[in-house]
Amino acid sequence: MDYYTRDIINKLTDEIRSTFKIPLPVDDLSNFVKSIGGMITESDLKSRAYEGRTAIKSTKYTFEIFIPENQHPDRKKFLIARELGHLFLHMGYLIDESMWKECQNVDFYKSESSEEESQANEFAAALIMPRKEYKRVMDRYTDARYVNTRYIAEYFGVSIQAASNRGKLLGYLSW
Repeated sequence: MDYYTRDIINKLTDEIRSTFKIPLPVDDLSNFVKSIGGMITESDLKSRAYEGRTAIKSTKYTFEIFIPENQHPDRKKFLIARELGHLFLHMGYLIDESMWKECQNVDFYKSESSEEESQANEFAAALIMPRKEYKRVMDRYTDARYVNTRYIAEYFGVSIQAASNRGKLLGYLSW
């Protein structure tokens, strides 16, 4: 993904958080999903036609996010955020009416490319760990040249790997 696309996704998530007053750190996305007309279903996705992965089913005015049951709360939050990325970026929900209308003709949304998956992952990370807040938290947990990503991860409620990757992609941490 290029810098321009990453920047647009980060600005979009900032706008979504601001418009819908999503508090930081993001603890639970269930209320947000309900507030925009959706629902979350935890189920054994193997019984569905989506090969055991997360999925989105849309109707004319609503959507349903399916995630595997028994997920750790941090993982669950990221999975929901990633599906929200597909919902806004690739299905056009609340953004592009004609794109959203096209999505009414499919049972489940299925990503068509690894680029779409990268964009949805960027959306999830940006929604949960916004740039400015990430930098503020990182500065708080930096001692000389050492950044304690464990504390960053705990603050945002994500895995250490997710916090580290986010810092690297933002250019704050080295690969």
